[in-house]
Amino acid sequence: MLRKLCVGMNYRRKLILSFFHTHSQNSKTFAQTINLKNNKYLTILMKLNIAVCQFKIKEHNPKKNIERAEQFIKKASGKADIIVFPEYFINDSCKNNKFVDRKRKFVKHFQHLAKKYNIDIVPGSIIEEEKKKNKSKIFNATYYIDSNGKIKAEYKKVNLWYSERRHVKPGRNICVIDTKFGKIGLIICWDLEFPEVFRKMDRQNVKIVICTSYWCFGDAGKGLKYDHNSEIKMVDSLCVDRAFENEIILVYCNSAGNKQIGSIGHSQITEPFKGVIKKFNHNREGMFIQKINTEILKDAESVYKIRRELKKKK
Repeated sequence: MLRKLCVGMNYRRKLILSFFHTHSQNSKTFAQTINLKNNKYLTILMKLNIAVCQFKIKEHNPKKNIERAEQFIKKASGKADIIVFPEYFINDSCKNNKFVDRKRKFVKHFQHLAKKYNIDIVPGSIIEEEKKKNKSKIFNATYYIDSNGKIKAEYKKVNLWYSERRHVKPGRNICVIDTKFGKIGLIICWDLEFPEVFRKMDRQNVKIVICTSYWCFGDAGKGLKYDHNSEIKMVDSLCVDRAFENEIILVYCNSAGNKQIGSIGHSQITEPFKGVIKKFNHNREGMFIQKINTEILKDAESVYKIRRELKKKK
């Protein structure tokens, strides 16, 4: 149903406010949106289903990883609106130049899959080469691809983990985009540790932040002698804290590991008030699909007023 209202406002011209009530055949998505007539959307109320894939990466085998990723996409198609994969899940390391994507072939393939299966995709992160003015740089990048196969955004990891810094360059900009589900932000793994990243996204009115990750037990370094599960405790607390302190829904997608080594897993979705609404309490491979509703964020904003305070400090 489409209902258009002409509303007089204190602007040079009137804005056409279009309220869309969409009911997806597959996922029962409900959205009420203001269309500002310039392809920008402000979401008022929205429900959607997000598939989080805790993927077991096949080392040094991009072909196999992509084939298996399609199996998960096919399984989520018709049930989820967005599917998210973990960091490094295609070309599993930034240390091996053999698997650097120099022609953007991986992201093009996921554009094809998004259109084929009618689903938005955040394809983990991809190690890519970018050439400008005869200079080459390697980045750890992620994308938001809509169900039409269109790239809505590219984000290059800003806060690199220490071992990455010898191999890839940091990005410079945060990423918040307008999607049919409202404003979505993209971050990668270690970005989660930095509250200033979220504050910048808050100022752009982000609603959902998607974090694709490859977080491991061994990242604790010397801390392992104090607690083998140190990184699990860190990630679990950060995911809840970021949702509360920024009035957002956080989608955290980590890779799978092997029992007590490698990746910690613990993929999860968190919200204000509720904390964790869905989580894998393990590091085994799996996928869950969770319904979210951003209406809860209105209540969080009215109670905590964090964004209102941020605006005052501009």
